[in-house]
Amino acid sequence: GYEQKSRIKRPRAPPEEADNNVGNDFDERNNALNTKYVPPGFLSPSVIEYLELGKSIPGRPGTDYPVLGMVPYTNFYCDEQPYPGFYADEETRCQTWHYCDIDGRQTTFLCPNGTQFSQIVFVCDWWFNVRCDLSSKLYVINSRLYGRPKLDPTRPHRTITKQLLEEIFNEDTE
Repeated sequence: GYEQKSRIKRPRAPPEEADNNVGNDFDERNNALNTKYVPPGFLSPSVIEYLELGKSIPGRPGTDYPVLGMVPYTNFYCDEQPYPGFYADEETRCQTWHYCDIDGRQTTFLCPNGTQFSQIVFVCDWWFNVRCDLSSKLYVINSRLYGRPKLDPTRPHRTITKQLLEEIFNEDTE
């Protein structure tokens, strides 16, 4: 027949202690970036600023969003644009934008790091809210800025006459 064997629990070797302490994990947002000792003065102030930037803005600087320190020269020219207005520069991944004045003058601006120029609303916005690749297709929005109104804005909606006033204020008297 069937014999029931008694199972004896034998102590196992203690498992290797896994490092499950989340507090010991590398927290790049709150801790220094020192995995190894970096001698003072080894990193330039601009590199330190660049590394610190990654702690305060979501994403990876230089990968997810551009990190420019000054306005670069690009191949954007206002005289090639059909309308005056505001233009994102796709060559700089939209961190720079150009204002093309009515008389053809061009002025270029730099959005702060972590932001890009939104061609839809004409402001610098967080990089994750901007579709830079669509900017050139949205340049036509500038056509609405300086167009002449179809109706004269100083023209009253209707001329107020004595007859109109009587019609308005004497409706209930009949």
